Amino acid sequence: MSLPFEFRPIPSPNFHSQSAFPQSNAPRKCPDNKERTWKVLFGLSMFVALTSGRCAVQITSADKAILGQITPSLTDVVNAKGLGQIEESLSTTQLGTRAYLGSLCFLYFWFIFALAGVPGIAHPISILIEVIGIVEIVFYFAWFVPYRRRLQKPGLQPEPLNQEERRRFFYQGLDHAPDVEQYIRKWHCNAQLGDIRRENVKDWLMWALFDKQGNPREHDEELEEYIAETEERAGVNIKRGFGDATPMRLSFDSITITHRSLMYYLTTGTLDFFATLVLFIRGFKFYRQPRNTFFSVFPWRPMTLFSPNESADPKLSYFCRPHTSETKRPILFMHGVGVGMLPYLLWLWSIPKDVGVLCIEILPVSSRICPPLQTTKELVDGIDAIVKQQNYNDFVFVGNSFGTLFVSPLLQRPDIAAKINSIVLIDPVSLLLHLPAVAYNFTRRTPKWGNEWEIWFVATDPMVAHTLARRFRWQDFILWTPQLQGKRTTVVLGGEDCVTDPDAVASYVYFGDLNYTRHDKPEWATTPQRWSGKGELELMYLAGMDHGQAFLSIKHMPQIGNVVIAYTHLSGVMDSRQADVAKEEEQNQI
Repeated sequence: MSLPFEFRPIPSPNFHSQSAFPQSNAPRKCPDNKERTWKVLFGLSMFVALTSGRCAVQITSADKAILGQITPSLTDVVNAKGLGQIEESLSTTQLGTRAYLGSLCFLYFWFIFALAGVPGIAHPISILIEVIGIVEIVFYFAWFVPYRRRLQKPGLQPEPLNQEERRRFFYQGLDHAPDVEQYIRKWHCNAQLGDIRRENVKDWLMWALFDKQGNPREHDEELEEYIAETEERAGVNIKRGFGDATPMRLSFDSITITHRSLMYYLTTGTLDFFATLVLFIRGFKFYRQPRNTFFSVFPWRPMTLFSPNESADPKLSYFCRPHTSETKRPILFMHGVGVGMLPYLLWLWSIPKDVGVLCIEILPVSSRICPPLQTTKELVDGIDAIVKQQNYNDFVFVGNSFGTLFVSPLLQRPDIAAKINSIVLIDPVSLLLHLPAVAYNFTRRTPKWGNEWEIWFVATDPMVAHTLARRFRWQDFILWTPQLQGKRTTVVLGGEDCVTDPDAVASYVYFGDLNYTRHDKPEWATTPQRWSGKGELELMYLAGMDHGQAFLSIKHMPQIGNVVIAYTHLSGVMDSRQADVAKEEEQNQI
């Protein structure tokens, strides 16, 4: 392994011996610019390799000699443990260095200093990295630390439910729990049943039904009724007192938040600007928030200043393409958690240009620094104002993931529900929202696999985490299939969805109940081929697909597009439930 420069080891200072210092009075030869550049680039590549964990290579004796010239302490570790041990010791810090760019730059500074001394850290490349590091560290302490503390405050106090509403929600949820014992355990973070005592369940019910925490004595009789019903259905006995279990209470629990570097936000802003340009090319117009809100959203959005169109709701911005078709109805689209409209560009581009499309932005779940999400009532009022601004009186509602949460509150408003002709729910989190899967997988699950790490990374974004914890009121957003009666609806669901409980949702949509087995999956897998567009409620079960992959799939994205376009046709008609049609065909064959 030959290098175009020679390493000169930097002696470790030893104040108890003069041998640590150079004995010669001859002037040291300063490395030329070419040698300095090679050292910095080599050090940068070594540093990236070490901090990225890609170090599982065999170390030769020549490599050890070079490492010894860099720093004696490093070669001692290699000789003693091997590079695999170095990789293991670094693994605990890899996530931190990737997420906290300032820390990464700080470590780079010391690595290059140990490698090439003062000339190395004075190189232009090093200076650039060091400046980025200083800015990122200041950004972390000046913004993120106080911001994280502020986001931990309890959420807004919603309007409380009366006793009749509480009873209806509780029993409806219990009726739609495939396993009542697992239902209770999962809401207590997978605790053993012996660790879940009566007072633990009461704490959970106080949050779930009363939006309160603290002493439940004034509602003790009602709570005991709910617990007794749970015991009977689960066939268990819940002991009195407190156990070691901790229930999930999203409105009151501490929020898991991870830092996003300034560079990350700048990248997000660049991608947002790119998405805006693509939508402009495709005929969309941007309807901005008031210009005085420009500095309240970061990364700053130039279109907030320069767009001549203002949204009817001051807290919601949106993109809209005029509707000109006389044979089709327009589309209202609500996006999911991520980076706004960017993941949907190919699908939006594929929609015929004469079909109007209204895309409402939910900035708190779009990797932004912005004001918190409004209350449910404010959101519904805002969407209603925007729909009226665009004169949408008959449209198709399309929601993806987080965007499906808005279906239920919109349908509860008769004036808005009358304008919704058909509904497409992609990766829905609103169906069976009372089950603990969505809350647990977004906020409590320890990630193990790549898809779980992806969800964890998105869900721990500061504003996304705050929205999921402090604005995720399940009573407002839960969707039951009877609410969809009279409207053609298609539910697109990945068979390996890692956020929801896909089998339970598929059974609920397809059969109308939760009495399913694993033998039902092959039948569900045929639903994309049997989809007709005429059923009142149809399932499109995508076997092997995970949450959010449908819009990124070359195979399935056109299928979703065909569903949406079929619903836009004014000549569309409606039949019965998809499962009923399948049973009728089976009987005819017999």
